[in-house]
Amino acid sequence: MKKVITLDFTECCYLGEVYEVIRRELELPEWFGANPDALWDALTGIVHTPAEIRILPQARRSELLPEIEEIIAVFQEAAQTYREISVTVL
Repeated sequence: MKKVITLDFTECCYLGEVYEVIRRELELPEWFGANPDALWDALTGIVHTPAEIRILPQARRSELLPEIEEIIAVFQEAAQTYREISVTVL
């Protein structure tokens, strides 16, 4: 059964908060690194699959948008590479 996970960044003001939402909602360990490379490693080796990941990318600070877009790109690449993950940006 596919697990549905929603990553809601709407209350985030800082990049660390974005990664904390990811860590918490994907049930990643405390030692998860807050960067795109660590996210790739988690998506391809730690996250329970199959998973449908829904992302609400709007953050409280528009300055976060470039970093959030980079994070979304990692999710989308993982979805293309590993068919056990699907990603929808809402």
